[in-house]
Amino acid sequence: MKHFDVVALGELLIDFAPLSVNEAGYPVLSANPGGAPGNFLAALTKYGCMTAMIGKVGDDAFGKALVKTLGDAGIDIRGILVDPDVFTTLAFVSLDASGHRDFSFARKPGA
Repeated sequence: MKHFDVVALGELLIDFAPLSVNEAGYPVLSANPGGAPGNFLAALTKYGCMTAMIGKVGDDAFGKALVKTLGDAGIDIRGILVDPDVFTTLAFVSLDASGHRDFSFARKPGA
């Protein structure tokens, strides 16, 4: 049986964060892997911990990219369910003038 130092249970999502602004003033967004549990495991794995993730993503391009990203980071991904009946959750990040972040989520229903 494989030994894990840390196993996390929680959401995986794509963060669309502002990258720049186009000529019309609309934000240009960058898609980034997100979800605090996955981010935490990625950091722990870099420090040599054996980690695993339990969660769910949609059977879509973003869900597949998240599973690959975690696997490539060395996180055990056997506990991630890929569900064809839902979409991977998306988070849209906006920043106010002081840099405070605000999140809008697309997940009705989301993985």
